[in-house]
Amino acid sequence: MRTVIELDEVHYDAEDVTGRLALSLSLSVDAGDFVVLLGPARCGKGLVLRLCAGLLVPDEGTVRVLGHDPAAPGDDQVVEFRLRVGVVLQPPGLLSNMTVFNNVALPLRYHSGRDVEDIEAMVMPLLTRLGLASIRDRFPSALVLGEAKGVALARALVMEPEVLLLEELSAGLDAESSASVTVLLQEERVRRPLTVLATLSQPSPLQEMADRVIYIRNGKVVVAGRRTDLLSSATGDLLAYLGP
Repeated sequence: MRTVIELDEVHYDAEDVTGRLALSLSLSVDAGDFVVLLGPARCGKGLVLRLCAGLLVPDEGTVRVLGHDPAAPGDDQVVEFRLRVGVVLQPPGLLSNMTVFNNVALPLRYHSGRDVEDIEAMVMPLLTRLGLASIRDRFPSALVLGEAKGVALARALVMEPEVLLLEELSAGLDAESSASVTVLLQEERVRRPLTVLATLSQPSPLQEMADRVIYIRNGKVVVAGRRTDLLSSATGDLLAYLGP
């Protein structure tokens, strides 16, 4: 199986206004797998996502996504790489001066060369499947958190990336939105090859889709495996994150 995401002996150490952030681990994700990083706030799982997205550079070790260093400066293939990796971080990062529709359509307008009719035909089905078609003309300031996350997910998927990086996607979603997101991701994985790396800080239906769960604490991998296998032996903190 081809490895799509690999962090090899990665170390990262930084300070922000809330304290120290540190990471020291290795992990990999194979093509087509759905891997969930579990753990408490500030455990380092968000740093993993940002390293994979090229937003941070490790102090030591190497990060490879689709065979590339995602943070490599001057890489003449950087635009192509960005189009192959969809990212949804916290906050969702929607452009405040654009409507829901235009936020989702933005990558198509810049990179696909498609006409107006084709863009409409690609954007609206995604919004419909997420239950967001009726708010296509709203601006981000008029959205609740769950809606904003759905829009960010649609934008990340509209170019049909090979890799999807999702940060705390379930947080702030109501039951209907959570179901829509789960179904959409399931359908996308059936329809085409899609590798997903997601972070979660609480039990979520997304865990049940995972091929593998990696529990991170204090910047290190504590345990990794299939969720069902971990559930059979988990106690204490891990059990609280895995849920029933």
